[in-house]
Amino acid sequence: MLFALSLCNYALMYWAHIFLARHLSINAFDDFSVAVSVVTLLSTLATLGLEKYALRLVALYIERKNWPRLRGFWQFSFRTILLFSFVLMGITSVCLAIVMPWHSAESHTAILIYTLFLPAIALSLYLIEAITVLGAQILALALYRFVLPGVFLLLIMALNDIQPGLSAEIVMICFGSAWVLTLMLMLITAYIASPKAVKQAKTDFHDQHKWLKSALPLLISSLLMTLLTSAGTIILEILYTSQAMVGIFAVAMKSSGFLALLGTSTNRYYLPMMVVLVERHDQVGLKQLLRKRTRLMASIITLFLTVISLWGQEILDLFGPAFSQGYSTLVICAIGAAFVTLFSDSLYYLQFMARNRLVISLMSITALSMLILSFSLGAIYGASGVALAYSLPVSLLFSALKWFAIRHMRQQCTVNAQSAPAP
Repeated sequence: MLFALSLCNYALMYWAHIFLARHLSINAFDDFSVAVSVVTLLSTLATLGLEKYALRLVALYIERKNWPRLRGFWQFSFRTILLFSFVLMGITSVCLAIVMPWHSAESHTAILIYTLFLPAIALSLYLIEAITVLGAQILALALYRFVLPGVFLLLIMALNDIQPGLSAEIVMICFGSAWVLTLMLMLITAYIASPKAVKQAKTDFHDQHKWLKSALPLLISSLLMTLLTSAGTIILEILYTSQAMVGIFAVAMKSSGFLALLGTSTNRYYLPMMVVLVERHDQVGLKQLLRKRTRLMASIITLFLTVISLWGQEILDLFGPAFSQGYSTLVICAIGAAFVTLFSDSLYYLQFMARNRLVISLMSITALSMLILSFSLGAIYGASGVALAYSLPVSLLFSALKWFAIRHMRQQCTVNAQSAPAP
């Protein structure tokens, strides 16, 4: 079901991108791509890592039946994310209007409009994880993967039929409206899925600052990961203003994004189970779980890369003649996404095992390398250069994370074996 919903989301959003590429001008499509990248970075920051921390903490509170703490964490997270979203929205609006003049007023306006929906986007991202841990994975993913893109696609198609000639600003209003509707449905779902014991429990906010402190490493890693996947579009906008390079790279990342989408969807299924197995010190069960995930991901990745290699040019032609030169960019991005998806469980495993310093150090080096390579290679090779600047560092990063995760699991097995009583 998770795979089916991921496939459905990919098809709907891909259809939406094809529709926009054919009905927007090159400049407007670039503005749309840059606005999505900027607000994606902001929404990652706005959640403060609490959405990823919820995958761990909520699962533990449910396992321990600590309902007062669970209720306190939910209320604290909701209020904190909402407040910080408004703060970021204000700072971004000021920066766009005064501090950071952009190349054109049009791109400025599209980003500003989409930023106004930041609170709804950030709260939705948190609720996805919260609803998932409550056991309603399918419903949470149905809202995020089906309702959100479906409403967005229907809105832009309906408006284009009423008055042909979409603009980037109108598209961002449609996308933001889809987020607002999704948030309303998620709030209803979260209330229904919550255990009765949580609703009746007294709220415990004791040591709430520790929640933020514990979520901080997850925020940094999420922000760095978002930077790796979104910065390329922004860098190309700086290097090639109002040219097709930005759209080509955005389309290539969207095409290869199916793997990343599938990885995050399946992680929402596997990670809560991983947390419980770590809590129980069940190393055998943990290994079996991770092997099962790796086999599933490897088979899907192999099929996807085969499709991209054989029919990548035909896929790009769907977007129009301006995007037909992006085959090499598409293949390079797909290879990088394959490594990210295959080994993404290692990132969360190491963080759940308190190896935050190692993870953040490696990701920081990777992000810095990606930015330097993007500006240098992008100036020479355009979209293909930025694609290489993304794929090479992330492939090395997630290969290294997998190696460290395997090494850590072996050490844990050795320690448990030595501490076990003699028969």
